[in-house]
Amino acid sequence: MIFGKASDFSTAIDLSSLNGSNGFRLDGEAAGDHSGDSVSNAGDVNGDGIDDLIVGSSRTDLNGNDPGSSYVVFGKASGFNAAMDLSGLDGSNGFRLDGVAANDVSGGAVSAAGDINGDGIDDLIVGSPRTDLNGNDSGSSYVVFGKASGFSAAMDLSSLNGSDGFRLDGVAANDTSGGAVSAAGDINGDGFDDVIIGAHRADSNGEYSGSSYVVFGKSSGFSAAMDLSSLDGSNGFRLDGEVPYSLSGFSVSNAGDVNGDGLDDLIIGAYGAPFRGYNSGASYVVFGRASGFSATMSLSSLDGSNGFRLSGEAQFDQFGRSVSTAGDVNGDGFDDLIIGAPIAPYGGQSGSSYVIFGRSSFEDADDADFQGTPGDDNFIGTKAAESFKGEAGNDRMIGRGGADWFDGGAGNDYIRILGTNFEFIDGGTGTDTLGLAGSGIDMDLSLVIDKTHGIETISLYGVGDNRVSLTAQDVIDLSDTTNTLKIKGNAGDGVFLLGGDWVDGGVHGNFHTYTQDEAVILVGVNVTTDFA
Repeated sequence: MIFGKASDFSTAIDLSSLNGSNGFRLDGEAAGDHSGDSVSNAGDVNGDGIDDLIVGSSRTDLNGNDPGSSYVVFGKASGFNAAMDLSGLDGSNGFRLDGVAANDVSGGAVSAAGDINGDGIDDLIVGSPRTDLNGNDSGSSYVVFGKASGFSAAMDLSSLNGSDGFRLDGVAANDTSGGAVSAAGDINGDGFDDVIIGAHRADSNGEYSGSSYVVFGKSSGFSAAMDLSSLDGSNGFRLDGEVPYSLSGFSVSNAGDVNGDGLDDLIIGAYGAPFRGYNSGASYVVFGRASGFSATMSLSSLDGSNGFRLSGEAQFDQFGRSVSTAGDVNGDGFDDLIIGAPIAPYGGQSGSSYVIFGRSSFEDADDADFQGTPGDDNFIGTKAAESFKGEAGNDRMIGRGGADWFDGGAGNDYIRILGTNFEFIDGGTGTDTLGLAGSGIDMDLSLVIDKTHGIETISLYGVGDNRVSLTAQDVIDLSDTTNTLKIKGNAGDGVFLLGGDWVDGGVHGNFHTYTQDEAVILVGVNVTTDFA
């Protein structure tokens, strides 16, 4: 802990020089505790007018192996020693919060929660991403209410009963809900602070797309436990990541009031997002508003008026691995943001942090390399990794072999690739075509199905012979609107139908029909079809 001061800062401070007057050290209780896994301001938990601290120690063993603990240290006006052992907390100077069961890793994420119940005293939130209440590693988060007095030296989080705090349970196995937690500010402007919880391994928009949950504060009526699946827009809402493996919700934070409308905003990190190449990362700012929340919102729907996306500069940067409000850094009346990219630049991995200034409008914040319009667009890329984003028209998007990202949006779109090293394809709504433009491309759809969506037609036309291999399940997964896939091509092009039990439906017009259960494939009559 380093104390602020008005002036006379050196260019560097050796932490061993902390002596109680300029700051102090907080030491974990036992070997292997991992004290300091997460740390945060706690607000004023005991209402004495001085801010407090919270320290996460996710590997303590007080209720079995690695249930974890969190330590709240009360602030005071003076009398700090150079070092303090967290085992010395006795209720008067702070207290310990113990995880419930073995391997819960409670304290892996900790934060102030603001004043969620509106009693005038700040509250806490503690993440336990490995609890198993809704399946293995579904995760939980615990909100602990502040109070003016009556703290014991230790409190078991299993004792929360709604009057002193409550538990928020993740939705499904492996979600790891509670891996990130934060105060959200008052995002709906009702006078009660809200909280946000990250579940970066949730599968709401594909494997590990990630979700984040906002829970609204209120004056009373808290149950001992609440399932996050019960959020319906009136008590909170869910924010879903855009694409598989984006890990949205790995980091979450209050964003302050970025657009200056008087309502608090949110920021969500998704360091696995692929918009500038593999693991280039992204962060999403969601604006607060007074009403009109649905139960769920996809982060892909942010359009500048309700929030915006910020993408990392290059592959492997992991932009968004950490996110936070930065306060008003430039003093213009708008809150600002800070976002970490610890692997930038790739190769050196020295890391970078980005400060983004707030402003009144973000209508132009979409950062696709090729940004569509409501009409028909024709985009031709380069060999670099690029992003293509369509809108409402029938768009033509031509990739040139880079690790590209395509979002067709509405309309009947044509997306062309030179190989399978693309990052992501979503044709969107309408009837969309994926074209293989190279020579000798052999695309196994099963190997790229996790990053290929919204496609109703595959065109094998190219400068040479191309082939696609696929299963019946690939056909089902490829489009949200139909179980029929049309494949076009020339003589020399081929289709390899995997999985056996395909039924030959004969030739109808220019296409040969094959079916397996609900899957239907229409193969151009000039295209060779083989089976395995």
